[in-house]
Amino acid sequence: MMELASNRTTEIKPQRRPRFRRVKTLRFQLQDRDVEIIKLVHKYRFVSSDNILALMPGSRKGILRRLCFLFHGGYLERPPEQIKPLVPGSRPLVYGLGKRGADVLHQELGIPHGKIDWTRKNREVKQLFLEHTLMVSNFMICLTLACKRQGDVRVMDAAEIVSGKPMLHVKTSFKFKGQVYNLNYRLEPDRVFGIHFTNDPPGSNRAFFLLEADRSTMPVRRTNPYKSCFEKKLKGYWTCWQKGMFKETFGFQNARVIILAKSNDRIANMIKVCRELGEKGKAPRMFLFTLESDFNPKDVDKVLARIWRNANDDRLVSLID
Repeated sequence: MMELASNRTTEIKPQRRPRFRRVKTLRFQLQDRDVEIIKLVHKYRFVSSDNILALMPGSRKGILRRLCFLFHGGYLERPPEQIKPLVPGSRPLVYGLGKRGADVLHQELGIPHGKIDWTRKNREVKQLFLEHTLMVSNFMICLTLACKRQGDVRVMDAAEIVSGKPMLHVKTSFKFKGQVYNLNYRLEPDRVFGIHFTNDPPGSNRAFFLLEADRSTMPVRRTNPYKSCFEKKLKGYWTCWQKGMFKETFGFQNARVIILAKSNDRIANMIKVCRELGEKGKAPRMFLFTLESDFNPKDVDKVLARIWRNANDDRLVSLID
């Protein structure tokens, strides 16, 4: 067991504890497993208890007990915004980093936390942001679990691929109602990651991906070129690839842009836009689409199956094809 700070014992009451209000409870000592949970939550920003259970070794009862202690001890937060859609028994609890958790990461692992007030930050988070972040973390965790089961592939996190914030600066033109508009805007993927094929030779053993988690909160297309829409994202990615900006920004030349969506109708509308980007109605092959509902930490093999719809010809492909 790793050396832990001596001030890591927390007092807690033995009776049933409220879900979203902290109480002092039983004395508990922070364990190595608790630190791993804190690191996991920090990595993904918000994580459901189902995903924590899927990633962490140990019994369900034991992990849930540690999560309870970590919340009441101030190491993790349960963002109150999840209360609004919460129906008891219907959804797992969601966790974010707490102030004491940030202190542990800083003091023992050297991860800087600056002057962030994590309690306030988690309290002020809005439902759309929370759900979007959970959509991303659920996919990435399912992918990580699927690659571990596969055995000869692993997920490469953004920090292993690119230094700094993964931001693309787009300069392109849009044509609306006979007029051409020159636009400059920024694109920040929801996640940059790679898949490393560990048994393949260097130089041909890595594939790179830019993830967009679409919750249908913005129109696919607008008549005003200056307002946000998904068409601008698709055109931006296509433009950046054509101009070699993937290589300049991320260090790799080619990547697939994978889009998680809420419905097949939404996917069909986005594919229609994709096909207008390419020549003769052919969409760039870099765009792949699938449904958010395809991913479940209890059934992760589907992530690497042929469920990804190629915008060019509607073929279903796998991320590891």
